[in-house]
Amino acid sequence: MRLISFLRAFRTVSHGSSPVLAIAVTLMVSSLGGCGGYVLTGKAVVGAYNSIELVDKDDPRLKDRGTPGVRVEAIRDPNSLGRKTVAYASSGGNGDLRLAISGIGVGFLEEEWELNAKMAGASYAANIFELPFNADSVRLLVVVEPGSGRHGSSLNEEAQRELDSFDVQIPKDSAIYR
Repeated sequence: MRLISFLRAFRTVSHGSSPVLAIAVTLMVSSLGGCGGYVLTGKAVVGAYNSIELVDKDDPRLKDRGTPGVRVEAIRDPNSLGRKTVAYASSGGNGDLRLAISGIGVGFLEEEWELNAKMAGASYAANIFELPFNADSVRLLVVVEPGSGRHGSSLNEEAQRELDSFDVQIPKDSAIYR
């Protein structure tokens, strides 16, 4: 039904141009993919270490005891000034995750994505990925060791360490601390 209304609107806009052109444009728009949504499914489980990774659909760790309340964030272009958090999801009662990422070219373009796992205000794991073309070919596995998360931002801690290593003393009321 949506396709028919799109074709009617396109014909009205194009004022009687070739129907072959209208069909070609429709096929190109529908073949872009990525625009309709990209969904990574997986599980947050309790383990002896913290990690976030893309694993095979048959990975046995996906059957481990799940944990609720793990928040996963997807950041597009994590190493650029244009980095942007575009999606997030929280694990349900049995640990199941469903991370829906909308945007043009997700999984199709060669680009980096950072996935972060957080729980109760603490950061547990982060990793950088190139998302596969077929999201159904992999599963998102988040392993958390309860109580081992880092509170605060690791970037802020690293910046503070760098500042402390310099001989220059910066006043604590400086704009750099705001």
